[in-house]
Amino acid sequence: MGTTLIKDAALLTLDEKDRFIERGSILIDGNSILAVGEVKQKADKTIDGRRFLAMPGLINAHTHTPGAFSAGTQDAVSHPAFMWLNQADTSGRTQREVYVSAMLNATQMLLAGVTTSIDHFPAQNFGPEDVSAAVEAYRDSRMRTVLGLRIFDDDFGDIFPRDKPLPSDLQRDLERIRPLPPRPLAETREILEDSIRRYHRPHGRLSVFPAPTNPVRCTDALLTMCREIAERYDVGIHTHLLESEVQTTLAQSRYGCTMVQHLERLGLLSSRLSCAHTIWIEQDDIDRLAENGVVVVHNPESNLKIGTGVAPVARMLASGVSVAIGTDGSVTNDNLVLHEAIRLAAMLGRTGERERAKWITARQALGMATEGGAKAVQMASTLGRLQPGFRADIALYDLDTPTWTPFNDPVQQMVFAETGSSVHTVLVDGEVVVEGGRVTAFDSKAIIAEAKPMLRAIRERNRDLYSFARRMTEIFP
Repeated sequence: MGTTLIKDAALLTLDEKDRFIERGSILIDGNSILAVGEVKQKADKTIDGRRFLAMPGLINAHTHTPGAFSAGTQDAVSHPAFMWLNQADTSGRTQREVYVSAMLNATQMLLAGVTTSIDHFPAQNFGPEDVSAAVEAYRDSRMRTVLGLRIFDDDFGDIFPRDKPLPSDLQRDLERIRPLPPRPLAETREILEDSIRRYHRPHGRLSVFPAPTNPVRCTDALLTMCREIAERYDVGIHTHLLESEVQTTLAQSRYGCTMVQHLERLGLLSSRLSCAHTIWIEQDDIDRLAENGVVVVHNPESNLKIGTGVAPVARMLASGVSVAIGTDGSVTNDNLVLHEAIRLAAMLGRTGERERAKWITARQALGMATEGGAKAVQMASTLGRLQPGFRADIALYDLDTPTWTPFNDPVQQMVFAETGSSVHTVLVDGEVVVEGGRVTAFDSKAIIAEAKPMLRAIRERNRDLYSFARRMTEIFP
């Protein structure tokens, strides 16, 4: 790829000295940053940075590409109702639909400055052909992705009524349709290990993690298997954790302790583990997460939209927990603009906290989307900073916009003012993938056109499941 020089830009480095350089340059050699600040060396290619602010590419540490077609499909529904409707909208997809949904996700994220994501994929059982289609999309998108293979081998007790049985007609349909059949553990292990061996390339742009859908939907044997596989192949583990209140009740009744305590007993609490949501948690368990280096992935927008709760992120940060940030999927958030989640993360807890010293600052919120995300994807030493030796994942923001006029404070304006609309150029591994606010890595207009009719076709194909899901939602007002 040769060398690239981003010349005379404003640099928000977020490096170990937390420097802002009013006017400086970035020298890129291949996929890595060689120098930051004053650079006299010439390069094979030069990008004029005089109208730009450069900062590390953002990291969306929790999303779901199967939900890419689902913006605007759900409002004012409970968490169980959302889960059932989402099953109907994501089941039985063709390989092409898997590919296009992943590419649609990538389009929206790249245009808003996101260079890395964790895709908790898919929403139900999957086969090697689904993994292959997703991998093809990630490679074509040119963005950096962790494919978290979403697995389970127990029932989804958190989305069934606990105080009464299902009506007999729904129970018969459930047994007939079997929307979430557990897969034998040996088959799950085989597809996990095969996928890691085939596709996991930690020094490239694609990683593969075992990703239990939620511990309450998994046996201890599956969770232990995930830990063993993660240790054997040196990969991370990604999961939902304590997203809804009922999940805390299920853990207590099943294990006689909290879910965090149970995961500790199984040896899963470590820096390999990243946990999306983590809302219903008390201080003792927050301390356990901190002591073991677990990364919490905060999803403030989707949590509020579904009404599942507000994660105690300020207390987590004060306790030493590493926190990343995610958009969740388009089905619960309706967009993948990480800047919105960053801004909300900074402001969400302020009205309930009188001591301003305990508020989450703009710098802390921005750190969730860079350093915190880098920890979640197991690349803390190479992502999240403009610093020599780090990967050249860089976003250039246009300063000739109302958002940045006048240019007062780079961190505060990045968090409270920027919406992603000022993103002009994006590089991943030193390769320009967005230029002039347009995706250059692939034909995004063709992807958008192809995606338009897909949800309607999926619903028609899944009309029996969709009808069942609609009736299930009536049980969860």
